[in-house]
Amino acid sequence: MRKLNFHAFCLLTALMLLACSDGLRPNLDKLPFQNLAYHQKEITQPGLRLLYFGASTIYLSDSAHTILIDGFFSRPSWRQLLLTKFEPNRDEIDFALEKTGIKKVDAILVAHSHHDHAMDSGLVAQKTNAVVHGSISTLNIARGLMTPESQLQTLKTHQPLTIGRFQITAYKTPHSPNPINPGFIDNPLSTPARLSEYREAENFSFLIRHPLGNVLVVPSANFKPHAFDGIQASVVLLSIGSLGKQSAAFTERYWNEVVGKSGAKLVLPIHWDDFTRSLKTPLAPLPRFIDDMSISMNRIQSLAKRDGVTIRLLPVMQQIYLPVRPEENHHKEPRTDI
Repeated sequence: MRKLNFHAFCLLTALMLLACSDGLRPNLDKLPFQNLAYHQKEITQPGLRLLYFGASTIYLSDSAHTILIDGFFSRPSWRQLLLTKFEPNRDEIDFALEKTGIKKVDAILVAHSHHDHAMDSGLVAQKTNAVVHGSISTLNIARGLMTPESQLQTLKTHQPLTIGRFQITAYKTPHSPNPINPGFIDNPLSTPARLSEYREAENFSFLIRHPLGNVLVVPSANFKPHAFDGIQASVVLLSIGSLGKQSAAFTERYWNEVVGKSGAKLVLPIHWDDFTRSLKTPLAPLPRFIDDMSISMNRIQSLAKRDGVTIRLLPVMQQIYLPVRPEENHHKEPRTDI
């Protein structure tokens, strides 16, 4: 048994060393990543403000109201994920909020209950006076952080949530293939906790409608056929996490069901980065043995060229403005019977 534990320890150590090796990551300065920086000068009519924090943490504001997707800032290391219990890192959370000047958030929309989406949401809600909207499992993570019940709301699919001029509709969509830690969190989760305790539960995508334009956020790279029939969005925030390990046919179907159905002409990839690296360092892709972003980007750039869609990589923690497309909101409502 000791010999087995020693070999397991050596394997985990080797994995951590590989994960930390920049030589095993795609190079963002080379193809297929060249000329993909977000160019604000391309936006003739600036609309909603956006900040990106890596993974699928996204801040959207119209100056009057603010929403946050996930709100994950702690980004525990590979060593912590594989070997120890861990908890929200208040220093990392404060760094991200202070650097970007975020003080007040109206709603935190949580995609699912894995640590890289839900772990910080309750604490961030307490710091920003936000309401956490998520599955019962997500709310139990927030309860474990002593988040008041008045700041917790169960997310219901196909029932629009109105926050100022934002109207948000959640869609139940599948996690990227072969997710870790399936299941549910039935009681408040005490921290520190192990990675295995952050069980996935339901997974959601979000259509965010606003007079300045619609944004579709898909935090996990997978699709439910026909889920987005009838919707319109000028911008898609598209998870590409794990796409490098999927087939070209899967990627094309995913693109068609999300980007094609929405009619978007601007795609902003998300959840491509190594979410164990602190936001105090530049974002970097995951090591190739976990996911190969080069493959993902080559494939979606080919599909974007076919469909006349622009792809841009978001800067981290730098405010940008999305394009205005107010005409979207004069079209029919999305289907709610799927």
